[in-house]
Amino acid sequence: MNDPNGLIHHDGVWHLFFQHNAGGDEWGDICWGHATSPDLLTWTEHAVAIPAREDEMIFSGSVVHDAADDSGLGAGGEGPLLAFYTSAYRGHAVHGDDQAQSIAVSTDGGDTWSPYAGNPVHARGRTDYRDPKVFRFDGTAGAWWVMVAVDADASRLVVNVSDDLVHWRTTSTFTDDRVPGIWECPDLFALAVDGDPERVRWVLLLSTNGPDGGAQPVVIGDFDGETFAADPEVPVGLLDHGADLYAAASWNGVPGRRVLVGWMGQAFRAPTEGWQGAMSVPRELTLVGGPSGPRLASAVVAELAERERPSGELEIDVDIEVVLAPAGIRQRRIRATLAAGDAEVVDLAVHAGAHERTVLRWLVAEGVLELDRTRSGQIPDEALTRPTRAALPDPESRVLDLDVVLDAMSVEVLAAEGVVALSEIVLPGADSTQVRIAARGGRAHARVTVSDLVPD
Repeated sequence: MNDPNGLIHHDGVWHLFFQHNAGGDEWGDICWGHATSPDLLTWTEHAVAIPAREDEMIFSGSVVHDAADDSGLGAGGEGPLLAFYTSAYRGHAVHGDDQAQSIAVSTDGGDTWSPYAGNPVHARGRTDYRDPKVFRFDGTAGAWWVMVAVDADASRLVVNVSDDLVHWRTTSTFTDDRVPGIWECPDLFALAVDGDPERVRWVLLLSTNGPDGGAQPVVIGDFDGETFAADPEVPVGLLDHGADLYAAASWNGVPGRRVLVGWMGQAFRAPTEGWQGAMSVPRELTLVGGPSGPRLASAVVAELAERERPSGELEIDVDIEVVLAPAGIRQRRIRATLAAGDAEVVDLAVHAGAHERTVLRWLVAEGVLELDRTRSGQIPDEALTRPTRAALPDPESRVLDLDVVLDAMSVEVLAAEGVVALSEIVLPGADSTQVRIAARGGRAHARVTVSDLVPD
């Protein structure tokens, strides 16, 4: 599996569609897989929702509930669910190898899907036009449907509008020299800065591929329903500084919350033993004000607390290494507040064993957080041994908060009130399950809670 697609909360159910090769554990013959959850934590996988065809793969997209049946594609007076996806044609008799936007229709709440007879509904005669995110815009001038997609190789956002979800008109394009590389999987949504409804800004989230790998730039600006304009005074940020979060997208149909999930997959470099690729823990997004403008912050969704069973809570002064949690369960959540004291470095080691550890390292004087996989276990690519670094928003601060979620083969870190995130795949041995902490160059103070994450 790779990109999450078609994220929608409908009739009390969280739907997660995803890029999927139903016939193998490597990329190819891409279709839409489908899973549902009542709580964002327990997922049930269903049959393939939108299958690939000989001359068409099913690339990324989104789902909306056409509650008023603007499209006229509903049944029995009920508004349908509409899946907007990229038809990635391959040797098609009419469309050749173009990429264009198409619709699948569900009139049973997302259980089954049928292609719209008039597909594709929007084309630009390009082989790189993809990844539609569709949402309802409601502004002072009225309300209508918006589709944002990308001319990927041109690093260009394409904004389209519609009244009926079938006929689309392009109103503008957007590009930004601060965001190099191939653009993919756009998401566009409004958030209130510090929760203030008088200070609403728009967030453009992109996934980019370039010479240094993948990233998820965050561009802050304004949107009037037809045109997105970046704020040049606000620096481009990153959703996550780790190497393994990509194509993250947010759910439609969640009033008052912006909930996001991303694909964790090491760009297909992890070994395939019956699976390849996974999803991150869902996160809730907010905008927080700062001296250089608003920044996107992430928090683990509140629903995860239902699975937490506290296994240890302590407050200690640290210099030599201390075991915070003994060997045991691999799925854990660690909340910590660190005070550097006179220490130069504070190391939090997770998935630790006799010879393995993944280290979250606070380089205090540099104001940098580092995730080091050098000794994390199996290393499928030597490039993965290079530590990933993120600058902290206040490099002078000698206090740092951490929220770390461990799954069997992943580490997800949220720091500095969620403004900094680091997410990476690791492949530790079965016995590498300890959590440890140490300080170097002096003594630090730590207040730590470790919780086991258990099935429902």
